Amino acid sequence: MAPLAPLVSLLSLLHRAPKYPPYLTITTELQAPCRIHADNMPYSVHSFGSNTKLNVSCWTTSTMQDNKGRLNDNEGSFTYLWVNTNGTFGPPAFLSYPGVGNAAQGGKARGEGCWLHEDAVKEGADVDFTEKLEWCGKAPQHQIAAPGTYNAALVCRDCTDLSNATCQAEYPTTEYGYVDVGCWKKGSEVKGNTTWVRMVDPGTADCYISPDQWDPKEWHGLPAGECKD
Repeated sequence: MAPLAPLVSLLSLLHRAPKYPPYLTITTELQAPCRIHADNMPYSVHSFGSNTKLNVSCWTTSTMQDNKGRLNDNEGSFTYLWVNTNGTFGPPAFLSYPGVGNAAQGGKARGEGCWLHEDAVKEGADVDFTEKLEWCGKAPQHQIAAPGTYNAALVCRDCTDLSNATCQAEYPTTEYGYVDVGCWKKGSEVKGNTTWVRMVDPGTADCYISPDQWDPKEWHGLPAGECKD
């Protein structure tokens, strides 16, 4: 027979553990963009209007702890909710985009869905979702940056060592504003900087941008770390 004291202790812990519902049904405000990433940057999976009923199952914190991580730039929280869409609202846009969900990292944001800021919930300020719902786990990594030269498109290269003939070939992109950026890699020094950044736009671009092209003040989000290739 198992000792009585450890059994009582285990039962006590189970009793104190919070019991979260599988989801809460919420109603949206007039404008409720539901996005690929837990921030206010582009790529909405769905754009919901006023009084749409949605099921939200868990919450996370934006990787952008600045004005890009809130719904309304300079005010509000960094809390986002996972909306379970599951085909209810028609075919989602950008379903294959890597930012949707976090199941691959062991998170709770699973299935077909998108990220909704808590301020897009009607009277959402009256509900503390961090208390009422389970934590989703970390939001998918997302980092954005913008070119340093106004109205000039970024220029890509396939590698970062300019002494290599392959890296001499460059090609312009169609990106003039904020773009998704991934990992970084050391390369040839350009204007005193040796850190090249990979621009990733699924289906469009996957290349390196030289360090002189970025605006150092316009970096937002969680860095992806060093490139492994």
